[in-house]
Amino acid sequence: MLEVLDKIKEKQEEAKKIIDEASIEVEKIKQGLLDKSVNANEEAFLTEIAQIEKKANELRKRSLLGIDVKIKEILNKAEQQAKEIEIKAKVNHEKAVNYVVDMIFNKGEKK
Repeated sequence: MLEVLDKIKEKQEEAKKIIDEASIEVEKIKQGLLDKSVNANEEAFLTEIAQIEKKANELRKRSLLGIDVKIKEILNKAEQQAKEIEIKAKVNHEKAVNYVVDMIFNKGEKK
């Protein structure tokens, strides 16, 4: 009977050793999977950041293009208004010159 108990104890120790080794192996596997998961998440995160930065750059470019278009529109409008003012100034100058010439000739005729 003592032999049977010793055999049982021996088998229990072997089973405990196998369970301990299996637990260690499971922990290694879990850590490996966790590391892979972290790496995958990090890669996904970096990919997402890169995509967001790309979109931001595209939006910035579009914004700058839009600003350039607006600036050109404003400059064209300003140039057109300047030409209109120049034309009006020329007409007013001619009217003023004609008025002065008329005044000079009309005064000369009244004498």
